[in-house]
Amino acid sequence: MPATTLVGRFRFASATDRWWWSDHMFLIHGMQPGDVVPTRELLLAHVQHDDRPAVADALDRSFEGSDPGGCEYALLDLSGKAHRVVLAVAGDGGGDVTGFLVDVTAARDALLAERVNADLALALESHAAIDQAKGILMLIYGVDEEAAFALLKQSSQRHNVRLRTLAGRVIDAAADGLDAGARERLDEALCTVFAEDALPAQARRGPQLELCAEVVDDRSILHVSGRVDLSNRDDLSSAITLAMLRATEACTVTIDLRGVVRVGAAAADVLTTALRQSAAHGITMTIIGGGVPVDSPVPADRPQVPSHG
Repeated sequence: MPATTLVGRFRFASATDRWWWSDHMFLIHGMQPGDVVPTRELLLAHVQHDDRPAVADALDRSFEGSDPGGCEYALLDLSGKAHRVVLAVAGDGGGDVTGFLVDVTAARDALLAERVNADLALALESHAAIDQAKGILMLIYGVDEEAAFALLKQSSQRHNVRLRTLAGRVIDAAADGLDAGARERLDEALCTVFAEDALPAQARRGPQLELCAEVVDDRSILHVSGRVDLSNRDDLSSAITLAMLRATEACTVTIDLRGVVRVGAAAADVLTTALRQSAAHGITMTIIGGGVPVDSPVPADRPQVPSHG
């Protein structure tokens, strides 16, 4: 217990109908020992109005029985300064009462200061991590700072994940370096986190993804080439939706992925959703290619893209 914590003691003797306060009891109330004659009414007069019924009830119960009781309340000293105090009181069953009053204001202030310092340190650490994560997203996806932060913020709101946690995932995903594979590592690590997030269109990098739609023999065909990641996955999703709209009569859509560098988690997520939507609308969708030649076997470690048709 801190040295500044005051503990006052008091007693009431039913035989003499008199109260006794210790020196610290007077000091807690902002008085010098012996300044006034202590009474029940004096004690209650220094209790903040909203807490007065609870303190009165604790005192009354101690007069009626021997079970200990107590409460915490706000005490206003003689100068009007507020203190947080804890009252503990017990009777002897015969009308005599003994109690303690502990001023916990200093202890609470110290605990609050400790929590504030801890929160400040965590906030500074979180701010640094978020700035680092934004820098990583800016480099990997070629977006500006505002768009990078939008990815983190939108994901935090939609998936109920703290920004600091998301930033840590980004940093971990880029721990092996910002090389050519960093984009895929980020997609694989964070696709489930960013599954519903969209990067602002004006901040997207340009020619990394090419989409070409055509209708051949009543078939709606979408040719996809380049790289699919979180920064352009919505472009692919929109193009597939348009391809399905063109296939309303023929009910056949082909997604040609032979020009895609690699079908990673971001592309697989879009394609899975598209297959589900096409089935719901009675459209036959076929997906071909996906990072390897058509006639080549699919590597065992490459994510399998579901097909429907």
